[in-house]
Amino acid sequence: MDDAHLTTQPAPDPREAAAALDRASRLAWTTRAQGWRWVRRYLTGWAVASVGLVLTIGLGGRAGFFVGMAVWAVVVAAGTAWSSRQGATAAGTARRIFVGAASWAVVYGVALFAGMSLWPGLVAYWVPAALVSAAPLLLAAWLPTRHDAMATA
Repeated sequence: MDDAHLTTQPAPDPREAAAALDRASRLAWTTRAQGWRWVRRYLTGWAVASVGLVLTIGLGGRAGFFVGMAVWAVVVAAGTAWSSRQGATAAGTARRIFVGAASWAVVYGVALFAGMSLWPGLVAYWVPAALVSAAPLLLAAWLPTRHDAMATA
């Protein structure tokens, strides 16, 4: 390539360069914060819905099962649609959602199996079981992240 075709740009003023870097850093932090904020809302909403689902199934008998699953289908569709419109995702959020979802599925399955086999309709079992079903999602949502540590530094 011929050097005559190269155009030289003047070096940016150090103050302008520092301002541009500062702006880029603030935008990156804001994007990460927004990405974590919607994931936390999503997982918290899922946890609340799980409490309702487990209580409905556990205390509602056969009708509770069908009502719970029908409402759950609507909740899942709404959550999926809402999460797909959120845009920015922060590094680590997909892993948090996966770990929260997988952990929830195990706890949910064990709670339902044990409750339906041993304690159908027993409020003393189903209320704690419903609350415990929310724990993996709430932990995934609210355990501190590396982003949180960077924000306080």
